[in-house]
Amino acid sequence: MITIPYKVRCVCLKIEKVYLTGITQQLLDNDQLFKQAFDEVISSICSSVWPRGSNNFTANNSEKNINGVVPLKENCYIMLEEVYNWFREKPLDVLKIEKEKGGPIDVYKEFREGNALRRVGLEFETGNIGSGHRAMQKLILGINRQELDLAIILMPVKEFAYYLTDRITNYEELEPYFENAEGKPFIFIGFNADAYDSSVESIPKGKDGMSKRSVKKWGN
Repeated sequence: MITIPYKVRCVCLKIEKVYLTGITQQLLDNDQLFKQAFDEVISSICSSVWPRGSNNFTANNSEKNINGVVPLKENCYIMLEEVYNWFREKPLDVLKIEKEKGGPIDVYKEFREGNALRRVGLEFETGNIGSGHRAMQKLILGINRQELDLAIILMPVKEFAYYLTDRITNYEELEPYFENAEGKPFIFIGFNADAYDSSVESIPKGKDGMSKRSVKKWGN
């Protein structure tokens, strides 16, 4: 199993690790819709800055678990929804109708060009490792049942996770299981802060400090 290097230039949050399954590398190289989906996700995560109003992303590293992650996740989703027209909470028929259990995909978009259709599901992991495994299996199930054409999981790398919510999934912790996605169109992305400084404001925990807004849900 090989981590395929895919260089990405970010000005704020830093994309530090990307794992592309072999088939995904071919799709990105040869299919413009898949490449567009990947670029939109990268752009959304790279758009986050901290502290607010700055030009980069500097995380407080004064102590373990000092920062929250939900505002960071929501900033990514806001850009996907408002700039790129992605949708929240897309259920999979296999879970909602057939198995009658299991939650929806965090964010979802259908990319179209002529008769071509590419359905892309994204999970941004802010839970523990068990949550990470469920997200991975949900996306794999969506691919297996031909409800998804590309799946993506975003998560912090281990260095960043140390300063985020306690026991949050990190890239290195889930990495031994990436092999289970081989042969499927799957991307794993690990991000890091651009810099660390113990004097900067910590990221609020939960939804503290976030303004209320209308979420663009699938089907509304």
